[in-house]
Amino acid sequence: MASGNRPAFAMLAIVRRCLGAALVLVVAFGTARAADGLTGVALVVGQSGYASLPPLANPANDARAIGQLLSGLGFDVDTVADADARKLDRSLDRLVEDAADADVALIYYSGHGIEAGGEDFLVPVDADAGALDAAAQRLVPLSRAIEALRRTVPVTIVLLDACRTSPFPPGAAVRLDAGAAPAPVAATGLAAPRGAVALTRQAAPEDDKLGVVIGFAAAPGEAALDGEPGGNSPYAAALLKHLPAGGYAFGDVMTMVSEEVYLATNGRQTPWTNAGLRRLLYFGRSAEPAEGDDAAIRGERRKLLLTIAETPLATRGMVEQVAAGSGVPLDALYGMLKVLEVDTSGGQGDLAAQLQAGAEKLAGFMAERDAQTRQDPDLIRLAGLAERAEREGAMALALDYRARASARADEIDAAVDEAEANVEARRRELADAYRGHAETAILNFDYATAAERYLAAAGQIARWDGEAALNYVLSAADARADQGWYRGENAALGQAVDLYRQALASPVATADRARTAAIQTNLGIAYTMLGERETGTQSLRMAIAAYGETLKVFTRKRSPEGWATTQINLGNAYRTLAARGGGEAELRAAQQAYEGAQQVFTRKRDPRVWAGLQSNIGNVQYDRAERSGDIKLYRASVQSLRDVTRIWTRETGVLDWARGAANLASSLTALGARTGDRAALEEAVGLYRAVLEVKPRDRMPAEWASAQNNLGSALMELSALEEGTGAYREALEALELALSARDRQADPVGWASASYNIGRVLLFLGRREASVPRFGEAVAALRAAAAALDPAQMPVQWARARSVEGEALVEIGERSGDAASLRAARQAFLDAAVTFRAQGMGESGQGFWEKQVARIDADLAKLK
Repeated sequence: MASGNRPAFAMLAIVRRCLGAALVLVVAFGTARAADGLTGVALVVGQSGYASLPPLANPANDARAIGQLLSGLGFDVDTVADADARKLDRSLDRLVEDAADADVALIYYSGHGIEAGGEDFLVPVDADAGALDAAAQRLVPLSRAIEALRRTVPVTIVLLDACRTSPFPPGAAVRLDAGAAPAPVAATGLAAPRGAVALTRQAAPEDDKLGVVIGFAAAPGEAALDGEPGGNSPYAAALLKHLPAGGYAFGDVMTMVSEEVYLATNGRQTPWTNAGLRRLLYFGRSAEPAEGDDAAIRGERRKLLLTIAETPLATRGMVEQVAAGSGVPLDALYGMLKVLEVDTSGGQGDLAAQLQAGAEKLAGFMAERDAQTRQDPDLIRLAGLAERAEREGAMALALDYRARASARADEIDAAVDEAEANVEARRRELADAYRGHAETAILNFDYATAAERYLAAAGQIARWDGEAALNYVLSAADARADQGWYRGENAALGQAVDLYRQALASPVATADRARTAAIQTNLGIAYTMLGERETGTQSLRMAIAAYGETLKVFTRKRSPEGWATTQINLGNAYRTLAARGGGEAELRAAQQAYEGAQQVFTRKRDPRVWAGLQSNIGNVQYDRAERSGDIKLYRASVQSLRDVTRIWTRETGVLDWARGAANLASSLTALGARTGDRAALEEAVGLYRAVLEVKPRDRMPAEWASAQNNLGSALMELSALEEGTGAYREALEALELALSARDRQADPVGWASASYNIGRVLLFLGRREASVPRFGEAVAALRAAAAALDPAQMPVQWARARSVEGEALVEIGERSGDAASLRAARQAFLDAAVTFRAQGMGESGQGFWEKQVARIDADLAKLK
């Protein structure tokens, strides 16, 4: 109890400029906005048909679509397709001339582009790859056009979809100036153009020049993708999707474009923007409807993109890793991440685990969905909108569509006539609507709704399809189990147990021994989770019985992996049972189960699982040492857990590493406390501090509280080897933080552990400070710890709290001459001695309690 809970491993045609065409542009500074009817000109270039270089499939499509979009936004657009060097130069010069009468000039270029010697070049369709000079190659330098526009028009925007792999032969070079050495052509991507220097207050141009924005389809030096033939490039598609967004600053729009490309290419391409604007720009005219379902999905998508842009790199890495491992799109995972960040206050476990679980469920949903079961037009429409919203990462909006589909299913259900010939098909359709609602609810981590809807689906289909009905009941049970575990709701775990039992009684299940064994495993896991929360032992014993039924089918010979996995679950149940009043026999049974599983999950075959089992073995060795006081067992536990941290490293998985490091620190704390080994205690403190860095309170409250509690325990033991009270005060601070994150009703064991450790620290502080009030605080904390525990169910932990309470009461009685405190101390020591003896523990400590009782009797005699 001194070290808290130790987690177990569980398994371009030219359009001439129209005078008076209004580009509605808002220029804003700070929070004030001033709207004017401004004018804008644009040059859109699409280069597909190269004469001597590799052709490109999509620039012509890109330019056509971008030109139409910009016209809709109020720009006067010149669209040029397959321009040679002369035509490209003329078009750029004409843009500069037209820009003299405009407020904003925009260039969109899609085609080949190269970088050499720090200069970016647009490549005309008649470029000569065999020439050496830039002029001979007919390359068009971009910086010249940017600089001319910067001097001419207040706002210049350049969007370059030209960061593709160089079309020139390997080793090609360009001579930028006569007599100069040739500069090599970069193999991929463009560089920041020379004309894109950000404007500063020290070197600002005229007051009416607001600056330059240059957007690259990919980061400088990186290649951009062309997209599927006949479509648009990822960059063009993102521009088409988000440039029409009204009400957003242009910088935010470009952020949306960047994140859209990042998602569309699964992280392989991320656009980059070089902005040197001195004001905020807003496109006031929107080329898209502002109402309806499409607008709602677009709006949620844009909110998600802006959220992704603020996501820390470490979290991005976690999402990308989960996506790569599960085959689920990044969009949906970031949508689920947004849901989790909105509400994690009631969760158990951690963010990564919930996201991984959500990804696995989504992958299954994607594989199983079948639109052919839908006939009702409203259900088809709402299901389509929900699936589209899920693909866009708009999980909350998808849940709303699913709820509307479910409500429509309720209406149909009330109207279905059992006598109709197509009643079975209609019932299947209703079950499909409920199932879709349940699946999207799970993606929003709304497990209660998911369970209800799965059961509604089972009720619709049970008469015709027992197999499907059984699967829906099992899905509802899984949802209730997730609700209970992640939300800390024991009643939901009880509901999961009932549903698994209902499934076991199904004729479909009873006819299939393997199916029955799998359901027994899930039933055992639900009982184990419930048993870990409760102070009694009934749920744990039921879990052990369920695993026993599983092992009758999953034998080691017939199903080695199923057998080994069940052994892991069985070991976890036995270890928890030992903490609820069991003894050495339960701990040995747990260790035997873990060691058996290691014979299947060997270190060579599956090092991660082997390390998890080794962690469990080290924890059992610790538990046995706590009961017997055997230093050899403490040292064996430390060695086992050091083996774990050699496999579970920060590089292989930070959460596994943190779990292994916390367990190692716990054993080091116990060893250091019993041997006076300062180095062991200092190592434990360092490990706990490192674990707290990767387990923040807002994301992983339960594990953060456990680490804080254990840190306080280690600091308390270290304080005993030092002078003064500083280290004790530091320990007390850590323990009080741990207690603030515990809920006595939901987690009485964890709450009692923190209260017990606080009482011990206060006792030791009282002795250093010679403070009777401190001893009084210690008594209050220790009594609270004991009151949270049922002595019949948690006898060892209860007895420890009573014993330390006796020590604090003796200090009060002897220092203040208080006979009542001495008598209360005497009873506390007797309670502890009797309980430990009944548990077969502490024979060597019986003399301690006898001496304390004799000492108290002598003190009481003097007070008569």
